[in-house]
Amino acid sequence: MDERYTDLNARIIDQWVEERIIHGLPFNPLRDPSLIPEEELPDWGVQFSHTLDEQIRGQIQAGLRLIDLYEDTNGGESRLHRLGIPTFWATLAEKPSEV
Repeated sequence: MDERYTDLNARIIDQWVEERIIHGLPFNPLRDPSLIPEEELPDWGVQFSHTLDEQIRGQIQAGLRLIDLYEDTNGGESRLHRLGIPTFWATLAEKPSEV
């Protein structure tokens, strides 16, 4: 992949520096508990990052119907926000009722 492109999971970029990638994708801290900062658990919980392919393909293969998609930047004064680079996305999906 061309290094000029930024993955949509840029949220895993160091939020203070936002100039270097720390962890690759997919990011699953349950595979390495040292990646779960104990002091952040009460406020942030455990966070995961997925590729769009992994998230949307998984939902489609599970039989879900995608209704909507939303993406957002890190907000505020962050470098990624200023560059317009989405760092979060969410899907709205539903399991169709059986006929």
